[in-house]
Amino acid sequence: MAQRGGSVVTYVRYATEGEAVTEPIVEEGCADVLIAFERLEAKRYAHFLKKNGALIVNDQRIDPMPVITGAAEYPENILEELRQKYSVYSINAMEKAEELGNTRVFNTIVLGMAARHMNYTKEQWIEVIKAKVPPKTVDINLAGFEVGYNSVD
Repeated sequence: MAQRGGSVVTYVRYATEGEAVTEPIVEEGCADVLIAFERLEAKRYAHFLKKNGALIVNDQRIDPMPVITGAAEYPENILEELRQKYSVYSINAMEKAEELGNTRVFNTIVLGMAARHMNYTKEQWIEVIKAKVPPKTVDINLAGFEVGYNSVD
């Protein structure tokens, strides 16, 4: 749907040692980490974060259909407004991916930034990347992960 101008929402719940996941949906005000691949998406779903949650935002503007057709205006100062209420960590991952020479790793850059706010070590994330991405893309994905992980907002 996102490729056709729609919105896609995915919930990922995982249990740490001794816990159990009893349902797939994250309730409003309960998310530890929210990842938004676009500024307006961050604004639209920020209410899912819990009080001390981390809002990870790919600092990119993608106009939704109502803005494209002129029926609505894209809101200004989205990140500034979000920062008044939430812990916002932003990165222009597409720009960073272009600097690395491969725009396909923008999502790994965002993941790197989000990884700092999750219950796994950097080394565990690196091992997963090595195991899950196609072998010929391991190096570029690791480079992207490092850019995101080491970025300071």
